Amino acid sequence: MRWFRKDGRGARGFTLTELMIVVVILGILSAAAAPSFNKDDRAREGRDLAADVARELQKSRVEALSTSLATRAFIFSDRVELRPWVAGATAGAAPRAPTVTDPTARLLRAPSGVSFMGVVVPGVAAPASGTLSTTVHADLDFSNQGSAQLVGQPIPTGATIYLQNSRLPTTSPDFDFRIDVTALTGYVSVRAN
Repeated sequence: MRWFRKDGRGARGFTLTELMIVVVILGILSAAAAPSFNKDDRAREGRDLAADVARELQKSRVEALSTSLATRAFIFSDRVELRPWVAGATAGAAPRAPTVTDPTARLLRAPSGVSFMGVVVPGVAAPASGTLSTTVHADLDFSNQGSAQLVGQPIPTGATIYLQNSRLPTTSPDFDFRIDVTALTGYVSVRAN
């Protein structure tokens, strides 16, 4: 059906020039807004990784309680690998701690520019430079009793995991984060440093 004006001519649409002006204006607005969106994405990457790791560590704690089989977190500079302890070969045999060659239950990769700097005992200052690498790791166990233990430290010792977003200036509130894990309860929390 066609609409007609009173004078009998058909309704007039937009001209090509008018459409091109609208497209140019939208292009200019999106180009102006793009750097702001990229900056927000960069800031969000470290925050999201810290929250994801904290959630997965808490989930590992709950799984260790429910399955009666401890879980170990291997923390590298670019990832966190979660592995359950390996059940004993026979009934009643003690489970053994997993190694980096055992199957991974879950893997969390750090986005480009975000890295785990180090894992220390609570109360110790953040490492000045990275102590972890893609091959050097720190280990954190969640026992079937609900506690957490930084491997290699006297029992009970929790852990503080530090991470940095090198894509942001050091003055940014999203430059670095810490994940605190308490020893006796295995409670996991995230804080901006």
